[in-house]
Amino acid sequence: MQKGLQGVICDWAGTMVDFGSLSPVAAFKEAFKLYNFEVSFEEIRSFMGMLKFDHTKAILELTKERFFNQFGRYPDEHDAKTIYKHFEPALLHSLEHYSKPIRGAVDFAQILKQRNIKLGSTTGYTAAMLEVVMHEASKGGYTTDCYVTPSVYLPGRPHPFMVYKNAIELEIYPLSSILKIGDTISDIHEGLNAGCWSVGVAMSGNELGLSYEEMQTLPKEFLEEKRLNAYKRLYDAGAHYVLDGIWEALPLLEIINEKIMQGEKPCRVGFVQASHQK
Repeated sequence: MQKGLQGVICDWAGTMVDFGSLSPVAAFKEAFKLYNFEVSFEEIRSFMGMLKFDHTKAILELTKERFFNQFGRYPDEHDAKTIYKHFEPALLHSLEHYSKPIRGAVDFAQILKQRNIKLGSTTGYTAAMLEVVMHEASKGGYTTDCYVTPSVYLPGRPHPFMVYKNAIELEIYPLSSILKIGDTISDIHEGLNAGCWSVGVAMSGNELGLSYEEMQTLPKEFLEEKRLNAYKRLYDAGAHYVLDGIWEALPLLEIINEKIMQGEKPCRVGFVQASHQK
């Protein structure tokens, strides 16, 4: 068995592709608009990282009082299914345009291969959605050794089962020799629940929620304030480390590898429920 860091499991949108995690937000916005019920970007982003149907239900639960005021009743499973039917085609269309690898992702994957460290992945996308993402990402040179999607048989984040499936497929043990990287609170909790090192990325994903071009146009003081807020949310969720983006991750491999070699294990405090912050 290889000693030290054996595997890295990365999220997709907002972590390795789709700077700003823009694709699902745009699709949710369109889906709810088609249902004649407006939701904000902030409400959508509160649940990012979850299986997308669960994400739909969570948005409706968050906005149920406003839904009641508009429709005279609380939302139910039928409403969620109808909105999700709008969401799926909208997302599949937008994924083709938003799945370009983020700066540093391709180099990161290549370095892992050179070091004989396996690269797995988890996601909130369904298998059909992720097929589109992987196809587009591969055009830019980014591929993984393993990918796992949530389903009715494999609960998504914050449950640890997608990480476990990666570990089985990649033949990695113990789980404490795995580094999990993602841009959402659900990502952080997924890694913690699996007993992995859990690392957040603050600038490229959901917590900042801006495209690279939008980020570049912000006043420096305002951008730094948003950056620090994103760091705080991810650290408060339990992240062992937080980075601006995957382009900063290579030095962290050395740090975590050294900790593993010294016998240090990531703190694990039982199952962590995803916190849905507004």
